[in-house]
Amino acid sequence: MFSQMFSQTPRVLEWSIGEPEITCGTTNSAKKICYPLMVSISDDADTPVLGTSTMRFFYDDNLLENISIDNLATGYSESGFSQSASVFGDVFGFSSSEGVFAQFNIIDGATSSPLALSTTSVHVLDICFDLAGDITFPLCAPIVLDNNHLGKGNGISEDDGYLQNDAGVVGTYLLNGDFTNAILADDEVINYQWIDNGTTFDGTANDLTDRTGDTDTNNCIVDPTPTAEAGATDELTCTTTSLQLNGSGTGQGTLSYAWEASAGGNITAGANTATPTIDAPGTYTLTVTYNGCTATDFVEITEDTDLPVADAGSGGTITCSTTSIQIGTAGAAGFTYAWTPAAGLDDATLPNPTASAAGTYSLVV
Repeated sequence: MFSQMFSQTPRVLEWSIGEPEITCGTTNSAKKICYPLMVSISDDADTPVLGTSTMRFFYDDNLLENISIDNLATGYSESGFSQSASVFGDVFGFSSSEGVFAQFNIIDGATSSPLALSTTSVHVLDICFDLAGDITFPLCAPIVLDNNHLGKGNGISEDDGYLQNDAGVVGTYLLNGDFTNAILADDEVINYQWIDNGTTFDGTANDLTDRTGDTDTNNCIVDPTPTAEAGATDELTCTTTSLQLNGSGTGQGTLSYAWEASAGGNITAGANTATPTIDAPGTYTLTVTYNGCTATDFVEITEDTDLPVADAGSGGTITCSTTSIQIGTAGAAGFTYAWTPAAGLDDATLPNPTASAAGTYSLVV
């Protein structure tokens, strides 16, 4: 499958796992995670492109189920997938003390659509799984690329893997448009959220009591399910005929908002924002979404349109001896009062002002 050009020192292909993405299915509990496989080259002179390569890795099968290889670079394909029984977890500190060893070939599409290599990482494919239904977050270190730098002092090549007779990750590259000579790379890996714990290790994972490393719990994956807050209950009145709702959401990335009105409610603007405008009493339900994961909350808006009672009183007569009289009645808290005309009254904003001039006075409450 591979040929080697010995006229030059092989370049380093550095394989790594990019930022994983979790999406939800029809329910928040049906989550899927995809780990982007990335690669860079130590020297991007002579127009290097990715050749046929073999990927080997371990994963925690207590957390990850139903593996699939998705979103391959254009022109490339996957073949020869195989995986072991669940036996390797204790080596890498997986949650179940068991794990699976998997491998497959990345068949190059160089002649039709070559993947240009750069000193900056480029995306090759996604390694995707269903997350176990009873998974808990944060999710730490469930996948380890197979490249054993720990065994070098014990006569194991840095390019070899953790198992006996295991070549580890094997990458090739092509130069200057020559698609007939695949050059074996010096492969290195950066393992996502997995660290060498510094213990004595013979360089192979055949002894399942060996612990080559531990999870780095400082940068684990948190639950992508967002939260939704529809805001506080409010009230429409004769003077407050519209309101702006104060919804909000929290999550791991860019959130989308969608409001739905029911029980007579009506949204006049901003139904796909956190703060829509409404003009009718009813129930308003907010749905916050991130990568298919959703959260909902609702708020009730009521209406008070009962008319206040205006009582100007029974009036009276101003005479030479009775030069002023009190009009109106005792007021109530929460109401405003306006008498017209204001001239002749000691305070036209009181519910029962004193009138010192004859006339007809009107009260608005």
